Order: sequence, then structure tokens, then C-alpha cells
Amino acid sequence: MPSLPALPRNCPVSLALIAVNALIYVGQMATAGSLTNLGLLYGPAVQDGQWWRLLSSGFLHGSLLHVAFNMYLLYLLGPQLERGFGSLRFALMYFGSLAGGALAVMLFDWQQPTLGASAAVLGLAGAMGIALHARGIKPHQSPVFGLVVLNLALPLLVPGISFWGHFGGVLAGILLGYLVVWLPANSQGNSPGNTISAGAAALVILTALAMMAAKLGGVSLG
Repeated sequence: MPSLPALPRNCPVSLALIAVNALIYVGQMATAGSLTNLGLLYGPAVQDGQWWRLLSSGFLHGSLLHVAFNMYLLYLLGPQLERGFGSLRFALMYFGSLAGGALAVMLFDWQQPTLGASAAVLGLAGAMGIALHARGIKPHQSPVFGLVVLNLALPLLVPGISFWGHFGGVLAGILLGYLVVWLPANSQGNSPGNTISAGAAALVILTALAMMAAKLGGVSLG
């Protein structure tokens, strides 16, 4: 009887995130949409004080394919980053990217209900690109490059997927990758503690800006 493939080691945060996302999706199905409505990102609700939506929306998904695709990318990217740079730095990159996606949605798509881990996962892809570049490797040589490009293109191909969430997540991931990966590798004066503090500060600032944007009702591009 063939044995099941072993789980990757030394990446507890990655595996925990995959497990939590999967369990919450089961909860969404079990509650017939009640959990989804309670946690998705929606500007007017956040403006009314439901701040948890900035975080909870990143753990909700609209379909089995949606959660499966995001978790597959997380499975490919997360363990590499977590083993390479440590669980704390990895968590800062993940949640900072999630906050960046929420900020972009609150700024430019305030009235559009949004959910999914895509911002966080694509942020990891942005951070991975920074990490590869810091090591002299071209990002397009990564085996997951095609999947990342496909995920970036989904808002243009499938109605209802948030372009701004994806875009904000990627930019935030690049920022967090620069702070917690690039600086330690390229600046002699930056200790790991300093870069972690900078990453934590970026996470707090992105979250605070998302809250402020929600309170102001976003900005108009028209």
C-alpha cells in the first residue's frame, strides 16, 4: 500500500495557515453563507466598526476551487520562505500582504464585497521574487512563476475577483520582502531584530491605513 507524502518540515505557520483556511471553508459550507457574510471585506461594514473584516476576509473563500488554488500556492511558497527566513519573518510577510490587499480594496473598491487569501499568497510571491533577486536568481526561473502569473491574471479573466486585492497584496509583499529579506542580506548594519521590527511596523501601518481608508469611504478614481 503506497504511503502518503510526508508534510514539509520546519514550517509550522505555513501548515497552520493551510489548515485554518481549509477548516474555515468547511465552516462556510456548514453555515450556508452566514460565516461568509459575517467576515468578508465590505467597506460600509468596516466603516461601521467591524474592523475584524480586514483580517477575517483573508481566511474566507468563494468556492472549493478558490480555496484549493490559493492553498496550493501557499503550500508551494510558504514552506520555502518559512524555512529560509524563519517563522516570524514569514508571518510578517503573509499578514503584511493580507493587510496591503485590504488597504487597496478599502481605497479603490470600497463597496465591493471581497474575500480570499489571494492577496496574502500573491504577497508571498512578491516577497519570494525579492528573495530570489537578492540571491542573484531571476524570479521567472522559479517553478511556481507560471501559477503566480495566472493568479495575477484571474481578475482580468474571471468576473468578481478583486484586482485591487491582488495588486495591493503583491506590492505589500514586495515591501515586506525588502524589509525582512533584502535588508538583512545587503546591509551590514541591519540586525535581524531591527528588520523584524521594521516588518512589524509596516504591518501595523498598513492595517492602520486600511482602517483609515475604510472610515473615509475610500477614494474615487472616476
